[in-house]
Amino acid sequence: MIDAGSHPDSGVPYIPVPRATDPHVKVQDLALLEFAGPDTELAKRFFTGFGLQHRQGDDGSLEFSAEAGAPVAVIYRQAAKATFAGPTFAVNTVAELEQLATRTGAPPPAPLQLPGHPTGVTLTDPNGVTVKVAHFEAWRALPSCGQAPVVNRGDDKPRINATRRPQRAPSRVLRLGHMVLGTPEWEATARFYIDTLGLIPSDVQSLPDGRPAVAFLRCDRGDRPSDHHTFVVARLPVMDFEHAAFEVPDLDEVGMGGQMLREGGFRRAWGIGRHILGSQIFDYWFGPDGRKFEHFADGDLFDAARPTRYHAMSVAGLSQWGPPVPSAFLRPKLGWHEMMQLLRNLLGKSSFGFREMKLMARAMRSTSLPD
Repeated sequence: MIDAGSHPDSGVPYIPVPRATDPHVKVQDLALLEFAGPDTELAKRFFTGFGLQHRQGDDGSLEFSAEAGAPVAVIYRQAAKATFAGPTFAVNTVAELEQLATRTGAPPPAPLQLPGHPTGVTLTDPNGVTVKVAHFEAWRALPSCGQAPVVNRGDDKPRINATRRPQRAPSRVLRLGHMVLGTPEWEATARFYIDTLGLIPSDVQSLPDGRPAVAFLRCDRGDRPSDHHTFVVARLPVMDFEHAAFEVPDLDEVGMGGQMLREGGFRRAWGIGRHILGSQIFDYWFGPDGRKFEHFADGDLFDAARPTRYHAMSVAGLSQWGPPVPSAFLRPKLGWHEMMQLLRNLLGKSSFGFREMKLMARAMRSTSLPD
C-alpha cells in the first residue's frame, strides 16, 4: 500500500488512486442497467412516472428507454428476489472488444442477450457482479433541448408579458448518466474498473487515515469532455447498488418530475439540492425494491487532462445547498441476506471491518467541505 500523503491544495491526508497506465479498454459511456424483482407492475409504474419510455421485451422483461444512448437504459425482469444483475458499458468499436477479451481471458465477443443483441464481452467484477461491455450500432446522440428558457435576473429582465408554465408531465429523461456501487472490497473493485475499463478518477473522498472512501470515476475520452462521473465506487460494509442517475434538461424538469412522482405516490429519498463534487442539481427517489434513482441536471464535464483531486469524506461535502441528508438515504439496503453479509464482513477477513466502520462514522460526522 502507498503511504498516505497530504494533498497539496487541501492538506487532506490521502492514498493516491492512480490511473491505469495501459487499461485493457477505454469505455465511452454507461449504456444500461439490469434489475430483477418481484413487483413488475410497481417497476413499470415507477420508471414510466420517472420519465422513461416502456416497452415489453421479447423475453417478457420490462424495457425502459431514455432519449439518447443505448436503445434501452433499464431492463427489469420478474424474479422472486430483488437483485441488481449488473451494468453494461459501451465502446466505440468491435476491435476494442476483441482486445478486451484477449487481455482478460474472457470468451470472444459475441451477441449479448440484450435488446438488439449488440456484440459484447461479459466479465465479472471482484464482487461477483456481471459487467458487460458492448458495441451499440444503434447508439443515439443527445438531442437538442431547444433554446434555454428566458430568465429574469437582477436588472436583466427580458421576459415581459410572458409567464413560465412548465408542462405538468414526468421529466424528460435524456440519458442514463451514472451509477454508484457500494462494496467492502474497495481497492480491488476500484482497480478493476480503472485497469480493465479505463475509467479515471475525477475526485476521491478519503477516510481520516487517508484510505479512499469514495471515488468518482469518469470515462477517458481524451480531449472530448465526459461527465464528472459515470461510475462511483463507495466503501460500504455490504455490496450494494447504491443508486443510478438520469440526466434531464434543467431545474424545471427536475422539479416537475419530482412533483409528478410525489403525486404518483412515490417517496423522495433526498433533494432537491446541488452537489459539490460534480455540481449537479439532484433529486433522488425510492423506486422498486427500495432502490434509489436520481434526476439530475447541469453537471460538470472534464476532459482527460483534468487531474484527480482529493478531499476528506463528510456528509457536509455531499451538497452545496439542499435539505439535510436523511439517514435513510445513507443506509445500505439491509435485508436478511445483506445482514448476514454485513456480519461476515465485519467478523471475517473483508476490507471492511470494525476499524473501517469506526473511521467511516468519524468521517461522516466531519464538517469538512471539498475545495
